[in-house]
Amino acid sequence: WEGVVFVLLAFEVRAGTQVPGMKAELLWLWGAGVAQPFYGALCPRCQAPTGYSRWRVLPLAPQLRVAYEAPWRDPWEPFYVGPAHGMPPFDERFLQYGFNCISQVCELHMAGFRFVVLDGAFVVHHGFKEAGGFHRAREAELSHNRQLYRRFRAELRQRYPRSPRRC
Repeated sequence: WEGVVFVLLAFEVRAGTQVPGMKAELLWLWGAGVAQPFYGALCPRCQAPTGYSRWRVLPLAPQLRVAYEAPWRDPWEPFYVGPAHGMPPFDERFLQYGFNCISQVCELHMAGFRFVVLDGAFVVHHGFKEAGGFHRAREAELSHNRQLYRRFRAELRQRYPRSPRRC
């Protein structure tokens, strides 16, 4: 499993909904419209490479397992579990909102990591993310971090000159 990170699907559940403990419960909530993919309404592209529709139709398994490999695509923001050692560190220049997760996943991709999706594991955010539900400085932070991300990608080409991968 060297060079692999394990991706967990991320969901939002309507405020006041109990967090599901099993995939079957989550699937039921999803079907009832009480759960949805994380950022599904605001940035579907940010989670799309995870393959929600593919994960949804997998047969229920009695234990945690690797379901499939997901190819990296910009602007992916997967939730994942990785090794304690050997991963590129998070770039702390990305403050507040925007491009913080995207930058780290981009670097993992450039460094040669693979992304495998786990079946039977997921994370849940309480409440639906909605437009207008963010703090006032969000747009300024996003703009600043967008510019930083452009520089960051150029730095990655220098940091990984032999990598055939690009962000």
